[in-house]
This record gives sequence, structure tokens and C-alpha cells, in this order.
Amino acid sequence: MNTFNPNEFPAWLRYLAAAVSIFKKPGYQLKADNTDKFDTLAKEPYSQLRRNIMNGDLLFCGGNYAFSKVIRYFSGGSRVSHIGIVYWWNSRLMLLESVESDGVRIVPVSQYLENYENSNRPYDGRIYLARDTRLYRTNQSVRNPQVDALLNQAASLLNKNFGFWDVVVFFWKGATGRGTYQVNDYFLCSEFVAKCFDLIGLQCPDDGSGFITPEHIAGAPEVNAICEIVRD
Repeated sequence: MNTFNPNEFPAWLRYLAAAVSIFKKPGYQLKADNTDKFDTLAKEPYSQLRRNIMNGDLLFCGGNYAFSKVIRYFSGGSRVSHIGIVYWWNSRLMLLESVESDGVRIVPVSQYLENYENSNRPYDGRIYLARDTRLYRTNQSVRNPQVDALLNQAASLLNKNFGFWDVVVFFWKGATGRGTYQVNDYFLCSEFVAKCFDLIGLQCPDDGSGFITPEHIAGAPEVNAICEIVRD
């Protein structure tokens, strides 16, 4: 496991955490470690890797954006801040995800490598490919009924709104240990992925109260980290 080092994060974020800490629940400490699955992965150029990506694979991102750093910080210094589900649409590799600007949407995976959010720049951060072994226990083909069911459930959630209130709950719980998560029809990226898995009878780990982050899913024993995806 990786040990949380707050000094790896910008001063403004550490000062914010310190300011809010006066409201901490007695005895509460921010999570002190996180998965090290992504630390020593091989780097694979996207053009060579993409033909081996399978429907239902997971794309994890560790962003350098301010919002991404907040998520990583209050996840105990996690390497990851975002997650989505990958699938093939004809010859295009697409990503199902929930983001603050659009809610649940579909975008080409290549957008992350070449033109993230139409900025003419790649995603600012690291991108990892992972696979839940419960979907592919053996060397099955890219199509199987369980994965098809997962993608059908994901499609049923398209256009759902992003969970902005859940961001507040996440921040408050991470900073103070207080707050209660209430199930709702709005989704953070990890809540969206967990909901899709839940609808086909597969559970993702959470914080014990139903709240789930990308780090929770990344650290699950069923999730195998495959490689870090890099531009050609």
C-alpha cells in the first residue's frame, strides 16, 4: 500500500484541509493509505494497446486538475481521481463516464489522449487500464452476456446528472469524518460505475456507509491493473 504524504499536494489544498479540520469528529483520521496497483505498471502506447481492450474494461485517471487533486487528497492520496467503463462501438473505442460538465455521457477514449474536453490538449494526468476479473474469469471473447448486461445498464443511465451534492458530502466526510450519504439519482463517476455493476448483481466496495470513490473500486481485489496508457 502507498502511505499518504500530504506534501505531495499543493499548499492551497493542505490549508483547506487544515481549516476544515476544526470540525473533525473526535478520533477521526483521514485514510492513511491506498492501493499501489498502478505504481509499477508498464506503459503501453494507445495504438498498440487498443486492440486488446475488451468491453467492460475500466479506465482510471489520475488527474492534475484542481478538482482531481481534491478527490485524490481526500481519498488518502490516491493515484486515481476518475473512472469509466470502456466498450467498443463498431471500430471506435468509447468511454461511459459521469463528469461534472455533462453528467453521464459517452466520449471516444481517444479524446483523453488527443483532445480532452475539446481543449486541443491531452488529459492532464495519468491514464490506466484495468479489468474486473468477475466479468472475464477466463479468456472469453470480447462479447459475453454478463458484459452485455453491464453495458445495457450503463446505457439506461445516460444523461443522468452529475452528483454535485455528493461532492460536498465526499469533501466533508473526507475532511471531518462527519456526514451521511443518501442514495440518490445523481452520480459521481465512481457511483455511476458501481451502480452499473450493482444492477447486474456485482458489488463494488465502499466506505461502509454506501459512499464510493474511484480509490475504493481500484483497490478491490477483483480489479486487475493492466497497464498505463500513453500517447504514441
